Amino acid sequence: MAMRKNLVVGILKERGFKGEQRAPLTPSDVSWLIKKGLRVEVESSKDRIFKDAQYKKAGARLVNKFKEASLLLGIKPPVLKGIYKNKIYMVFSHTIKGQPENRPLLKEFIRKGVTLIDYEKIVNLESERLVYFGRVAGICGVIDSLHYLGKKLAWQGMKNPFLDVKPAYGYNSFKEIVEGMSRLGYRIKGQGFDDKLSPFIIGLVGHGHVSQGVEEILGYLKAVEVHPKDIQKIIRQPRKQTKRKIYKIIFLREERIRSKDGHRFYFEEYLQHPERFESNLGVYLSYLNLLINASYWDSRYPRMVTKKMVSRLAAQKKFRLAFIGDISCDINGSIELTYKATRQEEPVFTYNPGRGQFVDGYKEDGISILAVDNLPTELPGDASREFSGLIRDYVYQIAAHGIKDITEHAAISREIRRAVITQNKKLTKPFAYLKKYLG
Repeated sequence: MAMRKNLVVGILKERGFKGEQRAPLTPSDVSWLIKKGLRVEVESSKDRIFKDAQYKKAGARLVNKFKEASLLLGIKPPVLKGIYKNKIYMVFSHTIKGQPENRPLLKEFIRKGVTLIDYEKIVNLESERLVYFGRVAGICGVIDSLHYLGKKLAWQGMKNPFLDVKPAYGYNSFKEIVEGMSRLGYRIKGQGFDDKLSPFIIGLVGHGHVSQGVEEILGYLKAVEVHPKDIQKIIRQPRKQTKRKIYKIIFLREERIRSKDGHRFYFEEYLQHPERFESNLGVYLSYLNLLINASYWDSRYPRMVTKKMVSRLAAQKKFRLAFIGDISCDINGSIELTYKATRQEEPVFTYNPGRGQFVDGYKEDGISILAVDNLPTELPGDASREFSGLIRDYVYQIAAHGIKDITEHAAISREIRRAVITQNKKLTKPFAYLKKYLG
């Protein structure tokens, strides 16, 4: 019986996404794969955070078009016209919710016999993601939110400590961010907030890698955690007791969601019958200065913030919410105000609840919303290094086994086998539900 040949690994050039600098594998991890006996081809790119010369030094072959590579690694969905036939693609395909913009891509993967492995579906037995940029998205999202909130408050005539915060892409590394946030934490402790902004309260919705990144940054700011039920108590305290602190409230499911019938929240019932539930955030929203959304959402579940809720609350004098950092960025999703995704060049728009209108930028009365959908690329080096470390063992395992029929190969780990969306010109069994989008 002939021995299988190792698959040649290929690193795709990211096309069609302006400003995308991330790489799925770093030069050092490419070197690690090569030392273990694999060959690697890298599509030449001037945009990637790591230079072509670094990959060449690591032992990779630079190409303008793949010659031998069969296992192709990227970040974003590849462009439709450039799909290679009969290859394995490992990418974030953004197809698993039947997203309209990527249905043609899914059809093309099937037509061209592509084995598609989606990073988003590489999960453990508890359905927790094992391959992600979430932590870096959380870090960049909260940094950018503080930066643009600082600008908005200054436009409103309020001095605030966030004017010294740069957008995430303004820092050279995560280490530099840590130093900057630590300094800011000490400054707040020493100088405090304007009375109009005190107590300064940040609400966080979500749990998982994204929210962990947010909490990491809030930790450097020495944020004090408060339970939602104590929010009124904090609001009523004398300003001299609250002005030198940032407060954070982490809304658990049972605090941000309530039964429409008024009975207790049961998570199992929520998963089976989400239509029986609605958002409870309206109880707390008026007291927050900043809301960060880092939660998973799809159309079965209730929205957390709606236009109707905001319009009702904004009519009250005590409404304080100035900014929403929607890191999850589901269009017309959990945050109904997120009517579009934004880019680094113009990352913020504002919703005026009185007029029911959206205006680009933050120079408008109402709630400003950050909805950048590729936040991790603002820290491309750190993001790529973390991600590369998460996928390199999977890459080695697939390439070393030298097979493309992944779902039938028991020696390939379960996490990878269950993440295969298309194979042999059809959808795999776990993703058969996507068939309705392919008509």
